[in-house]
Amino acid sequence: MDEKKRYRHNNGFENEGKTLTMDVNEMLHVMADSFRNKIDKDFSLIVQLDVEDKKASWHIVIEDKKVIVRKGPHDEAHFILATNTDTLRQIYSGEITAMTAAAKAKSYDHAPLSWKLPDNVKPTEIMAKFYFFIQHFFNWKVPEKIVLEEKHSRAVHGGHVIPLYYSPGFRSAWYLLRKGEKLNEPGDTDPFPQALIFIEGEGFAKIGNKTIKVKAGESYYIPPNSDHVVWTNSDKPLVFIWLAWGRELK
Repeated sequence: MDEKKRYRHNNGFENEGKTLTMDVNEMLHVMADSFRNKIDKDFSLIVQLDVEDKKASWHIVIEDKKVIVRKGPHDEAHFILATNTDTLRQIYSGEITAMTAAAKAKSYDHAPLSWKLPDNVKPTEIMAKFYFFIQHFFNWKVPEKIVLEEKHSRAVHGGHVIPLYYSPGFRSAWYLLRKGEKLNEPGDTDPFPQALIFIEGEGFAKIGNKTIKVKAGESYYIPPNSDHVVWTNSDKPLVFIWLAWGRELK
């Protein structure tokens, strides 16, 4: 890709319809050019991306502030992503974020962007870099933007979710619940503290043994190992920000 074309891509000046005709290699190179400006010389990582509808793989090698994209698998990849061309184009265009595409309630659930670690890689050694890569490599425009609307979300944990920012010890997400939907079930607990910040609508929350009415403009703390179930009986959606933190988070 020549410098003029790369500049137009990296600053969001390309015609939106162009995304529909871009191939995997071109999208990955645009993302790599942007990501190079977000890392320092100490950040090193090897990522393999399997594009299932193409029956092909690419790998991204990051070292010494260089981000190199090549076709083919890599025997020393720190983690492996799998998706298809349509999902990659949705991520590239900003219709969905990579974190949203990768979100799932259970490890065995399907996700449009799945990932796994090779047997020789330990989660404790790679998760900080994994979170940084998946959040910032695929969100290539500057400044990075996440659009908080239902059409950009996925149904996970009983509601419509858009993960925001994750790192070891911290997680955050935007949630939207409609009438009849419920975040979590009684007995669903976590060993770390959490908070719910309600920004639209009204509904109910069961926190520990207490059920309360909740509405926009309120925030509630959830102690570790407490039930936290949220729902609404209103025709208008209940929207909130979820925060979680603490050493138990990996």
